[in-house]
Amino acid sequence: MVEQRRRNIRRTKGELLGNHQKCWLWGRNVALETLRAGRWLPHVVCYSSELSEVASAELMSLTRQLDLPLERVSQERLTELTRSREHQGLAMQMPPFPYQSLDEVLSAAKPPQFLLLLDSIQDPFNFGALCRVACVFGVQGVIIGSHAQVEVTSQVARSSAGAINRVALAQVDDLSPVIERLKTQGIRVAAATLTAQQPINAFNFQQPTALIIGNEGRGIQPDLIRLCDAEVLIPQATDFDSLNAAVAGGILMYEVHRQRIAASSSSA
Repeated sequence: MVEQRRRNIRRTKGELLGNHQKCWLWGRNVALETLRAGRWLPHVVCYSSELSEVASAELMSLTRQLDLPLERVSQERLTELTRSREHQGLAMQMPPFPYQSLDEVLSAAKPPQFLLLLDSIQDPFNFGALCRVACVFGVQGVIIGSHAQVEVTSQVARSSAGAINRVALAQVDDLSPVIERLKTQGIRVAAATLTAQQPINAFNFQQPTALIIGNEGRGIQPDLIRLCDAEVLIPQATDFDSLNAAVAGGILMYEVHRQRIAASSSSA
């Protein structure tokens, strides 16, 4: 395993996650979570005296296991590198995020599958929050398109609290053939729209399911909606449309989890 990780580091050597400013991932929790997952390995790890003894001990253990360069620097140097005073004494210089292939994500998802498709999410905070909730409620794979879609950045990783390291994440050129493929595999694809007639509690999420969450402004592309098996609506108490993509996605993912927990309890 360690040798494989070393090969991963050599393969991405020299490549950065954006420019020299944007390639830094900082913050104690997200940095340590990234190292614990061992999937997205940094070029170098920098820490300062601000990091607690407990966190420093874990950091040293993880970097030793992963054979990663570790440097102790001043508080001022970390602030200079990250352009932030919120680094909490720990920052890592990152390569581009290692997305999994669609085949890898789909083959690892076990029945009843639970997948999340994101159509052109542009806000990094929404993207990170959706990945965080996906990790909490058992989503087996997140699939994003490449058109008008924010990629995994340092900001996305921080917004996800490191969850992007725990959920299987694939990027594809076009979501349309993905939907067609899911349907041939018996996975029901449901689009969350404001014009749907079917409330989410009336849809059977106990079956293999893929949810689609759309762009913050225009929603899901009409061509994608037409390919879906169903449209579902979050019932609201008023007609004030105040749910952003991350909040709506969280409600939808919770409903899937709720139905499956209820089914499991009733059959026990």
